[in-house]
Amino acid sequence: MKRTLFLLACLLSVVPGFAQDDARALLRENPERLANIHHSYEPPQAIVDTPAPEGYAPFYLSHYGRHGSRYHTSMRSVTRVSSILDTLGLLGCLTDEGKALRNELDDLARFHEGQDGCLTTRGGLEHQGIADRLYQRVPTLFGQKERHRVIAVSSPSQRCIQSLANFTLVLSGHAPELDYTVYAGARFLPFLAPGSSIPLNPSHFTIMDSVLVARLNPERIMNAWFTDPWFAAQHLGRYKVRQFIYDIFYAGQICQCLKLDYDVPDIYRHFTEEELYTLWYVDDIANYNYFANTVENLNRYDETGQAVLVDIVEKADAAMAGNDVAANLRFGHDSGLMSLWAFLRVAGNETSGHMAEGPDLGWYCFREMTMGSNLQLIFYKNAADDVIVKILRDEKEIVLPSLKPWKGPYYKWKDLRAHFGKLLAIDYTHKPNS
Repeated sequence: MKRTLFLLACLLSVVPGFAQDDARALLRENPERLANIHHSYEPPQAIVDTPAPEGYAPFYLSHYGRHGSRYHTSMRSVTRVSSILDTLGLLGCLTDEGKALRNELDDLARFHEGQDGCLTTRGGLEHQGIADRLYQRVPTLFGQKERHRVIAVSSPSQRCIQSLANFTLVLSGHAPELDYTVYAGARFLPFLAPGSSIPLNPSHFTIMDSVLVARLNPERIMNAWFTDPWFAAQHLGRYKVRQFIYDIFYAGQICQCLKLDYDVPDIYRHFTEEELYTLWYVDDIANYNYFANTVENLNRYDETGQAVLVDIVEKADAAMAGNDVAANLRFGHDSGLMSLWAFLRVAGNETSGHMAEGPDLGWYCFREMTMGSNLQLIFYKNAADDVIVKILRDEKEIVLPSLKPWKGPYYKWKDLRAHFGKLLAIDYTHKPNS
């Protein structure tokens, strides 16, 4: 414990200004980004496509999409703080602002009744938009006579099934002649969300609490919300004041996801800009340790990323061998997709940092994993059956820092596949159609 706290103190004493200034600017540009893992999808302002080399045409798609914007997975994310404010209200301890906050959280809890974890209207529209832009990008991929099947699989979570439904609804509207087969269930979790049950490292909450104590001054907030801040603090527990404030911030993150369904409150209005930045920072380090590779979690999500990648390669192999599938669509969770990005060491994830320095290293959850985040591998071939691949992250072309592409953003499939095999410690070089 002493070693962990000493390390944390060292990390907090070094605050790279550039990274923080960059984060502040991005948060001011779009305050919805404060929600991090709950941030709704930001579609690209324009689709930028590097033309495929002459003679190559798209013929196969491999897709993984996180579910779209949703309700909190548990109503308790709201009621654990709204119930405390209800009690303090009965004790006459709330200021006018505290009463307004209580009422807003009560409304948010009411909105969640019977909807825990379900997709919102905004979430459905996100996947409809992704599907529409995909079709507009590669319409000929979905017009092949020899490849007339689309296979879509989902985790058993209702929000993922709803995301699948919205995506395939739009795609089938563009290409009704294709045969669509959809599946959902726990049997698909091994390659959709295999890391969802991985336990956190023991130091996670110790570090998170220490950063809260070091960075968040609760005095202004307590005076704004409570007529007797000392009494309220005693009710909350001496060491729980900051956690309570963070939990209110966390509850309010989901508001953006619900705004097309309800007249949602603006929970953020009860904080100053500096307080919001501090709470975002604490939330960001938690997500960094949850989903990326940190020193503290010992890269535990690499195993999850491997499982997702193996399925991508195996299904691509089947397509290269000549099956009739035009697209394999997967609908899962942040734990599956973010782990894949971390395992592939995409930009921003090349190295493992300490949990408490994630934001200062430029790892911003609102940029790494939003609602609706997605991976698309688009395969092209020429008349000689030479296959190349383009990788899209959230509909934007990317290249892997660890592997030089063939031309522009395009990889030879044999090179990309061999690289995947090296990462997975699987020899893919001898397989047919590679």
